[in-house]
Amino acid sequence: MEVTASPTYLISIIATSTVLAATLAAALGIIGQIVLEKLKHKYKKEERNEDKIQREDVAVADSIEVIINRIGNLTTGLRGLYYDRILYLSNRYIEEGDITSKELSDLDELHDIYKKRLDGDGFLDKEMDKVHNLPRVKAKPCSKEKLELLLREIMGIKKSVEKKPDESGA
Repeated sequence: MEVTASPTYLISIIATSTVLAATLAAALGIIGQIVLEKLKHKYKKEERNEDKIQREDVAVADSIEVIINRIGNLTTGLRGLYYDRILYLSNRYIEEGDITSKELSDLDELHDIYKKRLDGDGFLDKEMDKVHNLPRVKAKPCSKEKLELLLREIMGIKKSVEKKPDESGA
């Protein structure tokens, strides 16, 4: 059995298949372009995210550096305050000529914090040696004047200058 096809029929099949092939190629080309654009978009988005993460990492590192600098500045300030307080108290006890065990314990604790935790220098060691050589007393007598001076010192009030009566009698 022989099948014969008319030339028109063959031409229409060839034309249809060509159109289908072209349509399929165009569709595949469009799909390929869409996939390619999606991949490009995804790549750019990942790149932006990486840049954002990198910028955030730099910002965090900068923030950490700022915090470390501030902590260093605070430590330096505390060291200065401790130095000043230890020097003041040791000179006061030396001037008084004696010290109670509680006062010595408190001063030793301040000095220990200054030296060990705040990396203080050894400038106060000689003063502390002088304080350690002071005689120990159980308690210190407290006169009314001494108590008033102490309260003024704690409150930060300077002693007012008392006016003396004029000797000329005027």
